[in-house]
Amino acid sequence: MQHPLDEPATSLCHRLSQSTAETIGAAAVTAMDGLCQAVAETEAASGEPATRCKGPRVAVALADIHADLPTLAVALLADPTLASRRDELLDKADLAESARQAVAGLLAGIDRLRTWEARFPEGLDESQHEYWRRLLLAGARDARAVLIDLVYRLEGMRALDGVDDEQLRRAYAGMTMAVHAPIAHRLGLGQIKWELEDLAFRYLEPETYVGIAKLLDERRDSREAYLAAVQARLEHALIQTGIRAEVYGRPKHIYSIWGKMRRKHLGFEDLFDVRALRVQVDSVTDCYGALSVVHELFKPIASEYDDYIARPKPNGYQSLHTAVRTDEGKVVEIQIRTERMHAFAEFGVAAHWRYKAGGGGGANPFDMQVESLRHGLSRGEIQPLAAPMVYAFTPGGELVELPAGATVLDFAYRIHTHLGHRCRGAKINGRIVPLKTRVGQGDEVEVLTNKEPAPSREWGQAHSGFLRSASSRGKVRSWFAPFDREDARERGRVYCERLYRRFGMDAAARRRLLLAVGVSSEEQLFLALGNHRIAPETLQATARAQMGPGADTAARPARREQPDEVVLPEPLGGRSLVIENQSIEGLKVTSAKCCSPRPGERVMAFLSRSQGYKLHRPDCHNLAHLAREHPERVLPVAWPEGDERR
Repeated sequence: MQHPLDEPATSLCHRLSQSTAETIGAAAVTAMDGLCQAVAETEAASGEPATRCKGPRVAVALADIHADLPTLAVALLADPTLASRRDELLDKADLAESARQAVAGLLAGIDRLRTWEARFPEGLDESQHEYWRRLLLAGARDARAVLIDLVYRLEGMRALDGVDDEQLRRAYAGMTMAVHAPIAHRLGLGQIKWELEDLAFRYLEPETYVGIAKLLDERRDSREAYLAAVQARLEHALIQTGIRAEVYGRPKHIYSIWGKMRRKHLGFEDLFDVRALRVQVDSVTDCYGALSVVHELFKPIASEYDDYIARPKPNGYQSLHTAVRTDEGKVVEIQIRTERMHAFAEFGVAAHWRYKAGGGGGANPFDMQVESLRHGLSRGEIQPLAAPMVYAFTPGGELVELPAGATVLDFAYRIHTHLGHRCRGAKINGRIVPLKTRVGQGDEVEVLTNKEPAPSREWGQAHSGFLRSASSRGKVRSWFAPFDREDARERGRVYCERLYRRFGMDAAARRRLLLAVGVSSEEQLFLALGNHRIAPETLQATARAQMGPGADTAARPARREQPDEVVLPEPLGGRSLVIENQSIEGLKVTSAKCCSPRPGERVMAFLSRSQGYKLHRPDCHNLAHLAREHPERVLPVAWPEGDERR
């Protein structure tokens, strides 16, 4: 897939035409030729590799795996140096309408990925890196866009020497190592993965990279001579067995060598895969036949045998791995695979373009997103992703993971419970939106807040549409639990005090009543009564039994008739109240949390014994109950002037 950085666009475009002549059809080749010619004309005669047009090199690399016409066209047009001339170049290409629409969709996907990539900050932890990988996979929307983006990233890494700013080089390499190389690995793009890792390692750990490279170079002649002898011996044994095979040396990847040395605490000479061969055969049966020949010829190391044909890796990779000790006592690692397995190991999901007519590869899905990408690539068509999660940015650049369909209010609660309680609005990509607005992939969400927590009970109701997450709704309900407890306690206290007066119960009688109903304190009685765990009728019957029949008739005052519904009067315009930190007639004034009235709304005040004035909405069910019990404490009020603006 690699081509010289200084190879001119005209040469690359000629190579592209030759490689696509038999794969995309004559009409498509004509269109590609026109596009190639237009792109070649735009490339400056001079220029450093880092700034030179990379489109032709990317397109040639994708043509090697028989990519379709839209993919090749986008590979050419997606180069940033051509952004201002895309429409003009597309007109010159004279593409069919269907192909032009596919190209437009792919270009939009590439632009979306690059917009996000430009925001990648340094110093993220592994969880954030994983969110970034998932964002790029889920946000591509077309499987081919991921592959194009990865090949462009590879070309960018190859040209990184031409970037003078060391900080920029390290930042680019850092994202490559943390995000793009793991994505290539998940898609089974082995060739791209190894090269991305080695190039990124070169800029992130230059001294270690150079040290391992020198160790490889110092022993290269003797190692290659020894491997040639082992290779010849193995080839002869396979021919004698009747297995047609190609045996060749396996490339050494510096980052992989370093990782194994660090992970297994081994010295360079103790590594098995420094001396490595690959055996490529025609069928799965021949794979196991070749394995038998290898193990008969050399002494196998049992702990180093892995059967990835019977049990493929999560990314779909298949091969037989073994390590053997030769007669000289040296260890050689050997991989055995078919041509199809090798193509998948090199090109991953994109290998399907070469083998559309063939049968199984045994690849297991990595997850829903990767499986969707594989299906899209295998069919060479747009494959929208049904991603189960959404990844959105905070204004500071941190990614937040949310369930699909989550709202901006979910976003606030996901960041912090207190932020959700204080949320009064939000912006998506700079635009103010309602709290029920759903968050899209890669959106930037800014939460607008009140100074004090003021959640609404409606948020905690699943059918309201404010919160998609059950855990967020639970946080809302938890916020109101203490207030509900206090309201329940107050309702129970009011009823009990009335009951005590009715039966003329002194302190001793009250203690006996507590024992009779099975509670240890009056506070527990108030709560149990207010929460309906003890029915008023039960408490009344217990009190009557304690005090004797007729005990309530003498003590009970004449009861005036109460209507079934309490009709609350209109607020009085002459009365004025202020919320928080102010008082009227020496009593504190606060909003009742059961209905959370807001400034400017019609309100009524209830005078409680311990908390001063409590403001309720007129339709509050708690207020209706209190008004039936104590109508004399319900006070019609109005907000002071100016509060309506808050």
